[in-house]
Amino acid sequence: MKLLNGLKVVEVAGGIKVGYCGKLFADSGAEVVKVSLPDEAADGRLRVWLDPGKASVVLDWRLPEGRQLLRGLVGTADILLVGDAVAQSGLAEDLGEFPRLITLSLTDLGREGPFAAMPSSDLTVAALSGMAAINGVAGGLPLREPGNQTSVVAALAGYLGALAAIANRSQTGRGQAVDASALEAMVNVLSPSVVQCSYQEGGPKRREKADGFLFDCADGQVSIITSSERSWETIVGLWDLKVDPLDPRLATEGARRVNMEAVRELLGPVIMTKTRQELFEELCLVRVPCGMLMRPAELPNDSHLLERGSFVSILPRDGSAATKMPGPSFRVFGEKPPESLPLARIAEDTARVLAPVARTLEARS
Repeated sequence: MKLLNGLKVVEVAGGIKVGYCGKLFADSGAEVVKVSLPDEAADGRLRVWLDPGKASVVLDWRLPEGRQLLRGLVGTADILLVGDAVAQSGLAEDLGEFPRLITLSLTDLGREGPFAAMPSSDLTVAALSGMAAINGVAGGLPLREPGNQTSVVAALAGYLGALAAIANRSQTGRGQAVDASALEAMVNVLSPSVVQCSYQEGGPKRREKADGFLFDCADGQVSIITSSERSWETIVGLWDLKVDPLDPRLATEGARRVNMEAVRELLGPVIMTKTRQELFEELCLVRVPCGMLMRPAELPNDSHLLERGSFVSILPRDGSAATKMPGPSFRVFGEKPPESLPLARIAEDTARVLAPVARTLEARS
């Protein structure tokens, strides 16, 4: 048994926010039915990431007969999950006749407010939320975070909101309309920066240098925090380094932060003799923050992630090759992580899912 066994989610295709939120429900054991329009272009890369474990239905809900079928399908569900385009179409309101239904709208800027109807994107949200303003290198251009971060954070916020609505429904018997915006989700992520602005004039600034505390080693790069007094004294003692006590570049935490070349000159010869794994294990044992710079291609073979069963094999039913992808990012103790997940062909489940809905509608008429 998984946490959300018995819960049914109808996901009306709407980009990465909706797709990732639907993935969270599927990873938690819910039955997720993804409804796509016939003319929606399928992105194979995104499907392998977002759609494993979901049923695939193709239905043109813009037509009256399609809207009727979708209404019947939603009537069998616990959660209706929609994104920007669908939220603005009025579909969710049209389906509000089901008192136990939880409607979750994931949009960039929210369903209400002066910006609600404006076109938006991941870059727009990165700019409006303040993320781009503090990301990048001092003197350079503002930057968005890679990896569709605003969409993923919005999906997490929506997932939490829907779980809260499920808990409320167990007490009241009634569903809720949950509105989660990527903008507000990202502003919440940046709450520490907002607090910093309240206590420090100017608030957070961009990095002075792109590489910061990144060091070359025998087989790649590692990040080692060398500025704090405790870390510095531990590293110097551990590696028996000779530090000139009169060298002002290394005398204080602030001096080391702005004189990283002097730090590299001292530490580099030792670091270059060790691998990422050796440095990580050696420094973590003495509580010096150290991180191995892992390339995405290396992650499926990482020993720690392998031991935890963090990756699963995605098995496409269209005959294409299997691939390794991150599985659920959390698990319940006692549950065995899945070793593989199926990826349905587009429209594969249309007849199976909609046939009983059509029969029910016909019987009512």
